[in-house]
Amino acid sequence: MLDDALNVARRGGIEENMTTQERINEKFKVLLQEGQQILSNCGWNGSQYSRSPSDIDYRRFRTEAMNLVKRVCGKDSDHYQELKRLAENEKTCFGILQAAHRDFNDGFLFDLRDLVAAELLGDFIDQAETLIAEGYHVPAASLAGAVLEDTLRKLCLKNRLPVPDRTKIDRLNADLAKAGVYDKLIQKRITALADIRNKADHGHFDEFAKDDVEDMVRWVRRFAQTI
Repeated sequence: MLDDALNVARRGGIEENMTTQERINEKFKVLLQEGQQILSNCGWNGSQYSRSPSDIDYRRFRTEAMNLVKRVCGKDSDHYQELKRLAENEKTCFGILQAAHRDFNDGFLFDLRDLVAAELLGDFIDQAETLIAEGYHVPAASLAGAVLEDTLRKLCLKNRLPVPDRTKIDRLNADLAKAGVYDKLIQKRITALADIRNKADHGHFDEFAKDDVEDMVRWVRRFAQTI
């Protein structure tokens, strides 16, 4: 059953998708190529234009560059603040985009880790939804349970709670509730979802239904987005 489910995931393009790092790197490359073309077309010599760039083309390039740098580097980063300053004064932001791309490739943008983690969790939840849609709700329950456990582990780290090398949802859930990170109602819900995950992992397939897993996946997605 699991092999069939993985084949479904492959047909959906999940394994063929670019990683978050690859997508970001590709976006940098595309924008830098567009920026270079804009500079070439308007005769930029490093300090001034020989003719004004197309307002529409430059504003689109500038907006996309600012959005990318803000997402990757953070709105309080030196890269974004300098880019914003240059953009507000109608000066070229090409050099800052180049610098941000270099730092990204060199691994200096440590804030990217949270973005990557969030997008990876989203990818796993998307995969679980694909499995359910194709009739494979059992492996979807296992996958959603893994995402839930990882989210709880991150919550513990965020709240400076000890995380043992070998973790289980029940232990993490109890520690987080005891520390007041969330209330008893959420703790109870997580306990119920952990039970579905355990049943899926241990072959008790007749003890939960597709509807249970659909609800589980929706809830885990919402919960993971709060981290």
